[in-house]
Amino acid sequence: MHPLPPLFWQGADVGGTTELAVAMVQMCYDAKNWDVLNETITMMSKRRAQLKQVVGAMVRLATTFVDEQKDETLKLQLIHTLRAVSEGKIFVEVERARLTKTLAVIHESKGDIEEARKIMQDTQVETLGGMDKREKTEFILEQIRLCLAVGDHIRAYIVARKIQVKVFKDPEIEDLKIRYYGLITRYQRHMKNWLEIFSAHQATFDSPSVQGDEAASHRCLKLQVIYLVLAPYDKDQWDQMQRLATEKKLEQLPMFKQLLKLFITKEIFHFAELKAGLEAELVLFAELTDEERKLMLETMHTRVSQHNIQVVAGYYGRISMPRLAELTGLSMEKMEEQLCEMVTKKQVYARIDRPAGIITFEAPKTANEMLNDWSGNIGELLDKLEKTCHLIHKENMVHKIS
Repeated sequence: MHPLPPLFWQGADVGGTTELAVAMVQMCYDAKNWDVLNETITMMSKRRAQLKQVVGAMVRLATTFVDEQKDETLKLQLIHTLRAVSEGKIFVEVERARLTKTLAVIHESKGDIEEARKIMQDTQVETLGGMDKREKTEFILEQIRLCLAVGDHIRAYIVARKIQVKVFKDPEIEDLKIRYYGLITRYQRHMKNWLEIFSAHQATFDSPSVQGDEAASHRCLKLQVIYLVLAPYDKDQWDQMQRLATEKKLEQLPMFKQLLKLFITKEIFHFAELKAGLEAELVLFAELTDEERKLMLETMHTRVSQHNIQVVAGYYGRISMPRLAELTGLSMEKMEEQLCEMVTKKQVYARIDRPAGIITFEAPKTANEMLNDWSGNIGELLDKLEKTCHLIHKENMVHKIS
């Protein structure tokens, strides 16, 4: 191949050089000479003082040949050539990202998911200005999915934070929103963050496509109830239970409405009352493994016990240990373990007198609190005394008693 005249490779003619380079690439493709095509692209891109417009035009044209190539070996050769040429060049970073995704798909189809993940993670698409919102989000979702597929949950979480959830307000990418929260759910299930899983299903439930599909909305609502009651008790969890209880579609799911009501109502109930029904419902969720279902049932038993202890703490100032164990349906050892865990997490105040076998739920008052209580009691007593004297004087005047 004859070298180009100096006029074309020293930057004197942008249009002419670009036209010539594109024509050379197209001629190689038309002749189906893939080896010469790769050599031509590499040679033209390495010319001294080569124009970026020329390289960009060649890469964009050659990228269209990748999908048309059916021979996998030739396709890989062209992809590697184009990725090498576009490396470090901002003006073709979008094309390089697309080629990277295609290469990752090829590796994944061969079963080499780890290699696909390594290839994808090196591309930072969040900084690409030439890629639209949908394509950029799809690329990041693929990065998350591959990280989860190889068990790299920490990296999956880091990549997921690159997506700002406000982008999902756009109804045109609602399908990506559902995919995103599905991946977040997979990560949070691994981390056993029950409240975060609830939040992901809650965000999915708000999607118009889910609201319009009765089966999907019911499934999502069931999962919201399950994961919300599995979450440890705190102010946020309690507020979310109150809000979820007002959801009208719960009327169509009486079992889950009742489950939520049991945890909201300050009354004691036992795990045996709902175990069978809950076990049957969990089997219907195919994404859950047997180990996950077992853990969820064990956690649910714990949450029921904690709820019962909180109810007792609300009604009793002091109670014997055997009586508390009887009310919660636990053994003495298990009851004490649950109580100590709740005290440690500041979910309830309690002090155990082991020799006496007494549990005290009333926190001791400070000197200021005691003084305020005494002052309040004296003020209430004097107020009642004044009202009584007033009524006596009134009766005396009515009956004219001197």
